[in-house]
Amino acid sequence: MKQKKKNPLLIAAEIIMVILTAVYSAAMVCLAGAGLIYNGESYGKNIVNTGILLIISGILLTIGAILCLFRKRIFLILSAIFTIIGLALCLSMLYILCSHADSAGWTDNYTMTAVSHMYKSRILPVIAPAVLALGIVAVKLYYGRN
Repeated sequence: MKQKKKNPLLIAAEIIMVILTAVYSAAMVCLAGAGLIYNGESYGKNIVNTGILLIISGILLTIGAILCLFRKRIFLILSAIFTIIGLALCLSMLYILCSHADSAGWTDNYTMTAVSHMYKSRILPVIAPAVLALGIVAVKLYYGRN
């Protein structure tokens, strides 16, 4: 049986997606959630719950990225589902967190910039690996690489 030749662009997209997933989905999102949980006594229960859901969204995004590396159709479909749910949950929690931070007047003590800006700059790039994962899934499903 002849093995299919892998597309170099697809391989490059997968490598970039894995790196971005490690940095943003697995690290930034989960660490932001862990920080909210760690400081939960001063933030309150709602923000602790937001932190928990941020960690869950980071895990879902990471699982979605890992699953899109496989060729089986079921893994690709699960990858798309986990990625979409993880991204929606992450962006929803980011909105809730930034709204709370702005209404509470949280600012950086040194630069006096809004803390919501910091959260956005650290968490919003999670969109890039999610879009890459969904693109990889679409290419593999369309070209029958399963």
